[in-house]
Amino acid sequence: MWVRRKAIVAVAIVMLLAGGAYAERMAVLLQCAIGIPSYAVRQLQVYLAQRAAFFSGMQVIPDHEVRRAQSELGVYLGTYIPDEGVRKLLRRLGADYLFIVRIIKWENRWEIRAERAIFISGVGLLDPTLGNLLGPLGLLSALDRRARVTLLVRLYGPTGLLHANVVSADDAPFLSWLFSDPLRAARKAVDMALQEVLQML
Repeated sequence: MWVRRKAIVAVAIVMLLAGGAYAERMAVLLQCAIGIPSYAVRQLQVYLAQRAAFFSGMQVIPDHEVRRAQSELGVYLGTYIPDEGVRKLLRRLGADYLFIVRIIKWENRWEIRAERAIFISGVGLLDPTLGNLLGPLGLLSALDRRARVTLLVRLYGPTGLLHANVVSADDAPFLSWLFSDPLRAARKAVDMALQEVLQML
């Protein structure tokens, strides 16, 4: 009787350990619908995997493993992905979720912000005459450079598409002429997307 009880306890402990050892896994993939500098793509692939692990607490399967499995299975991860293709990919990767980030806009453009020239003239840094506001100094003070990145984000599970959304982020720091950076805007957008998506889980 004592031996039998010990055997039951041992089996229970093993089952508890096995259950606790399982951790959900998320595969991540970065796609580009437009031309992006290669250095930015590489940095974002690493950033996406790191932040997905940080925000979710899951084991993360990085971009290059997803691409290899996709190629081996002949599954095309485009704008539309059949549910069967998702299930095949998740089985091959041993993943519970597939998170795809597709960059659809990557801008670093100049803008004219008249309110900035008016503000500068208002604090006495520029004589507020029409000639000055429309002259070289006025136009220079009104120039602004703004980086903007837009992502299409999708989360898939074994049942298919769980969530999809479009997320945009800007980067327009002080002295944006020098420091505006689409890569920084993309990182902000990735963080926003991950926080939004993980609320669905």
